[in-house]
Amino acid sequence: MSKTQSINTAEAINTIIGEGAQFNGEFILPGSLRIDGTFSGKILSENKVIVGPTGHVKTNIQARQVIVAGQVDGNIYAVDGVHLLSTARVYGDIVSANLVVDEGVVFEGRARINQFTGLP
Repeated sequence: MSKTQSINTAEAINTIIGEGAQFNGEFILPGSLRIDGTFSGKILSENKVIVGPTGHVKTNIQARQVIVAGQVDGNIYAVDGVHLLSTARVYGDIVSANLVVDEGVVFEGRARINQFTGLP
């Protein structure tokens, strides 16, 4: 999967936090979320969370699938998989069924890859 394919999804993204925007709060959503700004609070998605190249997340992420091109300061829990693109910086643990790490990623934490069936 190329970087462009990873970030640009064919499915609808329900919520976007744009570049330069800052949001503190709680997202609990059945759809997908893309973050290109700064977010802190709570993220629980039944679908996909994308942290764009300019995105900075300061919380744990719980979702079906997580794609990171920006920075995450917190743990990632993903039922289907996590893809860390070459510009990703993750400071926290990852628990998922699958993990793809591109060359150049900064990852400080532990990864547990198993038949993950649910979110904590």
